[in-house]
Amino acid sequence: MSRFRLHSSLAVALSLGLQAGFTAPALADDCSRFAQARDAYLGQTGDGMAAALEQMARQRNIPVEAAAFYWGGTLLQADDRASLASLAQLTLATYQWDDNSDRAEHAMTRIADEHGSRVAALYAGLMFSDGRGVPDPYRARAYLADAAQGGNRDAAAFLPMHDACFGQRMALN
Repeated sequence: MSRFRLHSSLAVALSLGLQAGFTAPALADDCSRFAQARDAYLGQTGDGMAAALEQMARQRNIPVEAAAFYWGGTLLQADDRASLASLAQLTLATYQWDDNSDRAEHAMTRIADEHGSRVAALYAGLMFSDGRGVPDPYRARAYLADAAQGGNRDAAAFLPMHDACFGQRMALN
């Protein structure tokens, strides 16, 4: 190897090492900000619907799971934009239940994919990045981008935060 190539290789390696050293703290800050915003958003939205679901179950004197099934079926039959948004929120509320995250993720993607719900696409994008199930930043980004392109302002706000956190790692894969 020529002396020039050796020096060039060392310079590139040093440059990449320094870049990694300086970008790691910034990346950690970006990911921390994204995680806090995502968790607060999902928590507030899911908790609000969970409270409504619990109230419905108490009124009918039935288990919460039965109330979710009944209400979800009614919302799905309505098949309008507002009902699909409520169904997505209901699904998000069930996402918090023990051993239900995979089922809720699957249901959320079906609402987004089969019914075109941008709210469900937003929630799916956030769910795929929160670590409850298998993290999938590629699917998370696809759903967030789809919701943002469809006019969902919350998704448009979360997309750059997602990219700041996961973009570099996604580009290296």
